[in-house]
Amino acid sequence: MAWRPHEQLIEGELDNTVPGKVTGWIRFVGMKEVVKLDLVGNFHRDIRGTKVRLTGCARDNKEARQFLEGFSPIQTGEVGDMTAGLPPQDYVAYPYFEWYSEANGRVVLELDPEQVEIIGAPIPACESDPVSREKQQQNMAAFLGEMAQELGLPPERTICIGAATVSKPLLEGTARKRPHRMQLLTKAIRSKLPPLGSQDGKGGQAVAHVKFFTPDSSWTW
Repeated sequence: MAWRPHEQLIEGELDNTVPGKVTGWIRFVGMKEVVKLDLVGNFHRDIRGTKVRLTGCARDNKEARQFLEGFSPIQTGEVGDMTAGLPPQDYVAYPYFEWYSEANGRVVLELDPEQVEIIGAPIPACESDPVSREKQQQNMAAFLGEMAQELGLPPERTICIGAATVSKPLLEGTARKRPHRMQLLTKAIRSKLPPLGSQDGKGGQAVAHVKFFTPDSSWTW
């Protein structure tokens, strides 16, 4: 599961003025430390070569602190899709900032346009190439392949489109530090769940206490 901490965003700044690198910092509700980023890659063409300032309106609460438990204050890895959603809109039509963290796997911030301020002039779109979709597919496949390994899925039952070699069986007896993944059912959520079967027969009056969804499709539970 990808980390999606945009609701915990307080403020931040990302810098792509050095070609091939995205650096910066972000403050999240629930973390005492400022998160620092040092990533390989570029923004999309709409903001490539600029800095972007991010703002949020999150408020501190116990559930927010639990959500980001285990999130590393040092984020290294590769840039995914990072765009403000402006023309030429090589990816999506809204602000979307994604990276593949060596410590935490895939991280996604989906924001509203008013939450993003662009500092500086981007490189003219005609002077640079779009972000490689093949490379992005490989990043996603590597992320899913690693997750499959951590779940102990046998290689013959694992399919990773775009990077056929990423899902390899873990070497027997090899110690490996596993990245911390987002906890789907925190203690706070579990404490709010009603007893199993207590909502049977309520139909449309039943209350959904938790919503799970996949970040790249319309699947929702």
